[in-house]
Amino acid sequence: MRQSGWEARLNAVVARHQDLPGEWGISDCYILPDDAVEAVRGSFMYPKGRRYTSEAGAAKQLRRHGFANVKEAFAAAFSEIPPVMAQRGDIGVIERDGQFSGGVFTSIGFATRAHGGPVEFVPVSFVTAAFRVE
Repeated sequence: MRQSGWEARLNAVVARHQDLPGEWGISDCYILPDDAVEAVRGSFMYPKGRRYTSEAGAAKQLRRHGFANVKEAFAAAFSEIPPVMAQRGDIGVIERDGQFSGGVFTSIGFATRAHGGPVEFVPVSFVTAAFRVE
């Protein structure tokens, strides 16, 4: 269930990630949407899955929970919806070069962070899978 005041907290999460460098376990394609989930509903998806400092560590944390990628992790926590039905605060993934990057739907597009890159806002049409955050 969405918590009171989630909109302001979501805006703050996105702004904070825009100011952070792209670092594994600090601001990456899993941490950004997980922070958004926490802003919206008050809890992280997998709190113990946030402890890593490298790409290999991130993959290990996903495997520890039984997932091959962020898309599988999101699908296990939330109902999948068509990307065009997603609302602000819902999360999703885009596919780049055969890998999934997670992100969050905002009022100005889908906010995501490529490996080591800046937060970018891409059109919703780029999103390959979306998940309702409730």
